Amino acid sequence: MRVVPFFVTVLMLVALTSRTQAAIFPSATGDWPKEWGDALEPLRATSRTIGVGTGIQENIYELPIADRETFDRVWPAVLKLLTPGGRVTLTQVSNGPDPAWGEILNGKQATIRIYGPSEGYTSKDATDPNETVDYEQRVKDGKALKAGAPWPPELIGKEGALPEYVVGDTGADGRMTWTPADPYAEGEKFRGFYHRARIDVELVIDGEIIDLNELKLPDGSTIKDQRFPAAK
Repeated sequence: MRVVPFFVTVLMLVALTSRTQAAIFPSATGDWPKEWGDALEPLRATSRTIGVGTGIQENIYELPIADRETFDRVWPAVLKLLTPGGRVTLTQVSNGPDPAWGEILNGKQATIRIYGPSEGYTSKDATDPNETVDYEQRVKDGKALKAGAPWPPELIGKEGALPEYVVGDTGADGRMTWTPADPYAEGEKFRGFYHRARIDVELVIDGEIIDLNELKLPDGSTIKDQRFPAAK
């Protein structure tokens, strides 16, 4: 299976706490899709993109928030991106490394993190690495898939819900298709790369710029509170 990252940057191989070794593609700008709208555009230059390229395929967009006015302006736009039934994770600012990602993620200031699809391509057919591959044509021919919207109707559940991860399989008609998969399920056998489909959001809360007491959270979403991890 060949995966083409959404952006080309310096490749970092890192060992992540509680994760297998991953290929990380960092970018010093917010490389989210333009289709996400104008509200986030002013934050592109000050944001970061972390492309996760091995095992789990996803992009993490870090949007540092400088003041309350900025947060109030962009938060409604972020809520529109959140997949129906998706997860909102709450963490708190910290001078220490992230429990799962170490120094890769910045938790030292109020931040919005958006976990989204990689926007890359995957194919089970062998291709010549020395040749230019027209992946858009391969998608049309059913020989490749793009990890991003629009997702096929059969993946979309009630009120627009999506599985968190999908894998690329070959259907009965010989064309590639996405199927739901859970890399963390007990007894799950390796099925190739797991691609994020659902868009989730994480808030790094400082209590002033992002104040949980005044925060509007979406109905029907799963709220995961990790602000106060249990003492070891």
